[in-house]
Amino acid sequence: MGQKILVVEDNELNLKLFCDLLRAHGYEAEPIRDGREAVDRARAFRPDLIVMDIQMPHITGLELIEQLKADADLKAVPVMAVTAYAAKGDEERIRDAGAEGYVSKPISVVRFVEAVRVLLAERPVLPGVAEKSSPVRVSRHFDGSAEQLFDAWLDESNVGSWLFATPSGEMVEVALDPRVGGVLTIVERRDGEDVAHVGRYEELDRPGRLVFTLQVPRYSEDISRITVEIGEGQNGCDLVLTQEGGPPDESAAHAEGWAMILAALAERLEEMKKEDG
Repeated sequence: MGQKILVVEDNELNLKLFCDLLRAHGYEAEPIRDGREAVDRARAFRPDLIVMDIQMPHITGLELIEQLKADADLKAVPVMAVTAYAAKGDEERIRDAGAEGYVSKPISVVRFVEAVRVLLAERPVLPGVAEKSSPVRVSRHFDGSAEQLFDAWLDESNVGSWLFATPSGEMVEVALDPRVGGVLTIVERRDGEDVAHVGRYEELDRPGRLVFTLQVPRYSEDISRITVEIGEGQNGCDLVLTQEGGPPDESAAHAEGWAMILAALAERLEEMKKEDG
């Protein structure tokens, strides 16, 4: 049996959907229909992750998250909120309550499963993976300011046109939550199969440094750490990208792939510049 996930959801159909999805991907799912039982059941079940509906009778998901994070035995368990809330302020309140992840209803099945994987991925795995190979580094000079270049990595409306995009692929989902702990999901359909790139933001230091984890479950369970450093240069700025982790025999392919991505970014920035006149 795989990692244990507690699912707190009062809607019977949603509860069954979430548990069925999790079990189909090898997780042990424990359903809870009444949020008032969640804390006691969590103490007994000892989950690796809690999937939490926000809109419930008797007690709200926000109240439950606060109770879980105040409990010495449960505060380290990550919580992924699943909610129909759409307002930006509501998401911020969910994050402030202590939720590490956030998925909105109606859910995207791909994004739901990949968000679970990201939250369950342990950061200590990375040093062991990184020992397999030396870091991959690529660099490129860009016209424009460091602020513009930094913002391009977090622009949900444009990032799908160059980040992990292939000439023959179809971008089907781009979801960025650009805050420390926030999840990024980019899914491209290639030859009829959805290839998801998922990760979590670890550092956001505008405009000079961006760090996020990256996993492509379709091809590997390995988790890499991507560091983007941007510095002012002559007539523009210079970007250095470092990838830590991954098999040593793929280092050359990773370097080539990142070089192509940076070239696509430069092309997109130039297109945006022309569009702005």
